[in-house]
Amino acid sequence: MMGYGFKLAGAAALLILAGGLAIVIFSEVWLNRGLGAAMLLVGGGLVLLAWRVDRKGRKAREGLDELPPI
Repeated sequence: MMGYGFKLAGAAALLILAGGLAIVIFSEVWLNRGLGAAMLLVGGGLVLLAWRVDRKGRKAREGLDELPPI
């Protein structure tokens, strides 16, 4: 039971660090390049994340379409 608490605290700390890093990166792009570059960076990152999640999901469901009908 204590292991779950440590994992949850670690995940929360990781999210806080990742959020702080994202704010630093986004603010630097915003200040130096402008709104378009910042939106392109965030949008590209989201598209890349969606592509990776979709690829993992397809790999997990790879043989399921070939099952016989019930």
